[in-house]
Amino acid sequence: MERICLIVNEEKDAEYAVANEIKTYLEKCNICVTIISHREPISQESAGFVLDGTDLAIVLGGDGTVIRAAKKIAGKGIPILGVNLGTLGFLTEVEPPRVYEALDAVLAGKCRFEKRMVLEGVIQASGERSITVNEIIVGKKNLGKMITTSVWVNDELLDTYVADGVIVATPTGSTAYNLSAGGPVLSPNMEAFVITPICPHSLNKRSLVISSDDCIRIRVEKTRESSPDEASVRFDGDVLWQAETGDEIHIRKAEESFDVVSLPDVGFYEKMRSKLNRF
Repeated sequence: MERICLIVNEEKDAEYAVANEIKTYLEKCNICVTIISHREPISQESAGFVLDGTDLAIVLGGDGTVIRAAKKIAGKGIPILGVNLGTLGFLTEVEPPRVYEALDAVLAGKCRFEKRMVLEGVIQASGERSITVNEIIVGKKNLGKMITTSVWVNDELLDTYVADGVIVATPTGSTAYNLSAGGPVLSPNMEAFVITPICPHSLNKRSLVISSDDCIRIRVEKTRESSPDEASVRFDGDVLWQAETGDEIHIRKAEESFDVVSLPDVGFYEKMRSKLNRF
């Protein structure tokens, strides 16, 4: 390992204090280290970061910082080691007191890389495409109104939901909004998606786990004859598109993926117990 990039959320690491300590430690191991802000385009050469030559990205921040970095790195073959400087840090692998122990394990090759799936969504009308790490949400635009959506899997109607919206989550994202909405947790190495309605106006609407080879189509329908339904399409919490009755969003497994560093003494289920039971 010769080149490492530190991607830093400067709101959580004031003046890059933690990042500079890590940089000094790694440089003593004859590793070239570059520090950039998580808001900076990762491929920007003026940041002193040549993407193709980087062996590892260390992300300093919380889950949101890891997600933003993963979306930029996806498909580049650069593994991510997340260091939790946030609150929950479910997507991060190590807490600050153990960061040097973790770095030693990585440099010694005493870790494994876990491949994580990424979703892609395409608006049918425009063909505009984007990718997401956690989930795609087709949700109501206005707080006081439900929307109706029909969900199709491989062009077969799955169900129609009168609800606050519907979530399509990756295994990585199954512990996020999907979990809060009553959906199941998927093991991160599963090749599957989970579809979860948000607050459905029904007693028998439940989540469904489907194969990652399946193609999903969500169509915004019409709840009231007097007006069209209006929806916001969110990718990892960011509103990318607005949709209304008749619009369709096509969702499937993206060609891109990303790798996360997994340390031998930090298991997924242990992490799930310790982090999700703290609140």
